[in-house]
Amino acid sequence: MYKTIICAIEASKEGEAVLAKAQEFALLFNAKLFVTHIIPYALLPKDYQKELKEKTLPKMEAITESLGIPKKNVSVKFGKPYEQICMLAEKKDADLIMLGTHSKKGIQALIGSTANGVANYAKCDVTLLRI
Repeated sequence: MYKTIICAIEASKEGEAVLAKAQEFALLFNAKLFVTHIIPYALLPKDYQKELKEKTLPKMEAITESLGIPKKNVSVKFGKPYEQICMLAEKKDADLIMLGTHSKKGIQALIGSTANGVANYAKCDVTLLRI
């Protein structure tokens, strides 16, 4: 059913939990799994962007390596998170995007702005995982 899955996570324990579920899905469907983390600061100086990426990438690699996901399938990008996630999904011809959402009170707290943006703009299926 699904051949290519994009999993957008934060470099955190919650992100690791989302990724573990996405990997289960990828194994179930024998799908390729791509993992991304979006840093929502596109207007920062290039030096600072590089520094942020250098701090984030090892965290992402530690999370993904522990699950056996190859480095070539991991990316850290800058920009509006929902736009970057949707663009990556289109570029990789993804069938499914998986990302976590908050479990606070009310609909706005439940579906954050990134999850809402991805759900509204993605050209493929979207699964929101409550963390």
